[in-house]
Amino acid sequence: MTDTQSIKDRLDIIQIVGEYTKLKKSGANWKGNCPFHHEKTPSFMVHPERQFWHCFGCGKGGDVFSFIQEIEGLQFVEALKLLAQRAGVQLTNSVSEVNQSQRNRILEIISSATNFFHHILMELPAAEPARAYLKNRELKTETIRQWRVGFAPEQWDLLTKYLLKKGYGIDDIIAAGLTVKREGADASSGRGFYDRFRGRVMFPISDPHGTVVGFTGRVLVETEKSGGKYVNTPQTIVYDKSRVVYGLHNAKQEIKTKDLAILVEGQMDVLACHEAGMKNVVAASGTALTPEQIKLLKRYTHTVAMAFDADTAGQKAGERGIALALQEGLTVKVIVIPPGLGKDADECIRKNPAAWFKAVAEAPGFMDWYFEQTFKNYNSTDSRSKQTIAEILLNQIRNLSYSIEREDWLKKLSDRLGLDASILREEIKKAPRLSVTAPTQKHGAKDASPIQTKNVSTLEMLRQELWSLILQFPAQYGAVVNSIKPEFFAGTPYAALYEAAQKLYTSNSSLNLDAIREEFAHPGEENMVDLLSLRPYRDAMELTESFAMSEIKQLIDRITQEVRRDHRKLLEQALRLAEEKGDNAAVQEVMVKLQGL
Repeated sequence: MTDTQSIKDRLDIIQIVGEYTKLKKSGANWKGNCPFHHEKTPSFMVHPERQFWHCFGCGKGGDVFSFIQEIEGLQFVEALKLLAQRAGVQLTNSVSEVNQSQRNRILEIISSATNFFHHILMELPAAEPARAYLKNRELKTETIRQWRVGFAPEQWDLLTKYLLKKGYGIDDIIAAGLTVKREGADASSGRGFYDRFRGRVMFPISDPHGTVVGFTGRVLVETEKSGGKYVNTPQTIVYDKSRVVYGLHNAKQEIKTKDLAILVEGQMDVLACHEAGMKNVVAASGTALTPEQIKLLKRYTHTVAMAFDADTAGQKAGERGIALALQEGLTVKVIVIPPGLGKDADECIRKNPAAWFKAVAEAPGFMDWYFEQTFKNYNSTDSRSKQTIAEILLNQIRNLSYSIEREDWLKKLSDRLGLDASILREEIKKAPRLSVTAPTQKHGAKDASPIQTKNVSTLEMLRQELWSLILQFPAQYGAVVNSIKPEFFAGTPYAALYEAAQKLYTSNSSLNLDAIREEFAHPGEENMVDLLSLRPYRDAMELTESFAMSEIKQLIDRITQEVRRDHRKLLEQALRLAEEKGDNAAVQEVMVKLQGL
């Protein structure tokens, strides 16, 4: 058995995909919103028995490997290794050689550094100031252990020497972002290299799977030489700060369950919230939100509640992140901390935990909050102030994803300002709405399939629905076989499917799904039979034999009507042409056919 097949046999694709988008049972399949494009009506289907997925909206599809490649942006070998680890499959030697790559060596080094920092914090006398600091911040020991918080002592090369003694190369240690090379450093002697993190509480930063990829170091005592309050791992081949969200590996399940991600400023805010029992909290690690971070959060939720620092810089950074989230179609709320209870989540929880929970529960939608903030800052009775208010708010309204939502807020703004909505519509046209770039096709998922459920003709939709039900309930085929006509599918891909079904039924007096599936199996291509049997049937979450039979009969009647209607249109066009040419024989021939209909 191949490694890939062994992994597939041990993993449940429903469980894997379900970590990224909420799935519900739909007959023999599972259905949900596609994680690769924005949609309100679910068209993303997963087939548990055949272990594959397909979106009938954007056309992407494949197996569990292509799903992980697409959603995580991985090469196949990376997805293979990730899923092998999860499945408990030992890869063959040819694939295991990948473990010797620099990427994997760096991850090993970072893991060793994480254990090193954590051990120092928990066990050694040199970390007493750090333990006192965390105790003062009311952080519990179990929280420190769970999040693997550590401490880097104020020594120049303690970590570097430790990692060198463990056998790691100095170039890899530098590439991991843990060591800095002085000019003229001598790699052979180990001289001229120093630790990036010194005298700091260390917060490991993990990817969504819990693998540590970098660190944030918080200085205990700020001095001119300390290098800033926070120091982060620089860009490496495993760490890109624009693509990680602190705490997501511990928060993602709760975020999915509550369909809400609470976004705070820093690591201590996240730890304080989780310690207080609010588990769906993450942080952007003190940086402005990026499009990549928004897309990462969007895998798990449709709603983000943001709590940014009350100072101007924090508010501006928050607003930039909000604009990105709105463009991605996320619902955005703003958490307002009551006056006198601190500037961030950590401080508020230490002073009054109930007030923080209430602030989250009552967080207004971003536009409601932004409207009130803007009108609070300007006198709306003054014409110049009205212009300023309009410019500020129109800038946000034009970035909303949905036209109905934009129109609704335009009306609210016109009412508040006492202006005609048409004036504001003209204003909003002057600056185009920021466009949202469509997701690009990554390696992994297959090209768009011709079988889609959106933007297709009525007759095409009916054909798909008919074959979808027949292939899901092949035992019903005999009851309707004489009602299904070849002209239903003339000139379409379903003509071959009809012929194959008729041939198999005539030979065996039954329709065997595996046999008909073999007729359409082509290496490297999605199987038409699989796609049709996976296709969502309207809004039905559970399909029964009796319901399917009733629907099949109705579909045959509707297809008959649609085919006749199309045929009639063609005959009517032929009649007009014959009359224009004065061809009486042709006119009579067409009239007979029309009467036959």
